[in-house]
Amino acid sequence: MNYSAPSYSSLNTVMYQYRVLELNESWSNWVKDTSVELKNLSYGDYTFEVRSRVNETISSNIDNYSFTIARPYYLTNLAIAIYIVLLILLVIALNGFYIWYFKRQKERALLKQQKELELKNLTNEKNLIELRNAKLRSDIEHRNKELAISTMAMIKKNETLNELKEELNNLPKTVESKSLKKMLDKNLNSKQDWLTFEEAFNNADKDFFKKIKELHPSLTSGDLRLCVYLRLNLSSKEIAPLLNISPRSVEIKRYRLRKKLDLSREDSLTSYIVEI
Repeated sequence: MNYSAPSYSSLNTVMYQYRVLELNESWSNWVKDTSVELKNLSYGDYTFEVRSRVNETISSNIDNYSFTIARPYYLTNLAIAIYIVLLILLVIALNGFYIWYFKRQKERALLKQQKELELKNLTNEKNLIELRNAKLRSDIEHRNKELAISTMAMIKKNETLNELKEELNNLPKTVESKSLKKMLDKNLNSKQDWLTFEEAFNNADKDFFKKIKELHPSLTSGDLRLCVYLRLNLSSKEIAPLLNISPRSVEIKRYRLRKKLDLSREDSLTSYIVEI
């Protein structure tokens, strides 16, 4: 800010005093400078006043100058409008984020609850399957036990009948002995015993007949009967009374069965049948 006062004599001493009404109503100290720099003024309207003193006489005239400090660009009406719009957008964005966040949390909670329910159902199903399997194993064990008892009973019965038959062969041949021998032969070859045994075997291993017939359709009923005894892991000596033949004849039947099954000499007949 520059200012000056007319003086017609170089011997006069001219001093100046100023003030800014909006900042301070008191005058500044008297100075000789004819300019002043106003710094760090806030935006707004100001009135600058200045007066002079020549020697000791203060001028009655006070000069003033009004000026305005404009707002900085970041405080203009446009900037404030932009701030308001941005604030509204921020509020909307935050509101949308919170809605999305809580919706996501709810979905996660529902998903977690659903997974826990599915896991619980799977656990229940697993327990149910284990119970069913346990019952199935128990049934199989029971049927196998019945089958073993039935097999041993047939072996014991046939051994006893064969012993009786041998005793009859040592006795004189009479009508009664011939009739008794015929009755023993009939019981040794009883179809009913085989049917009873076959039913018990089917209950314990119902898929065996179906599988072996699919693999080897040319097998006869006698071959299938031998296969059943071999599947029970019976020896030739144990099979002989069941078929009412000698152990040697059982070995011959095993050899013929091996040929029908197209097994090599290195293959185990019993192992092959057990693994079907």
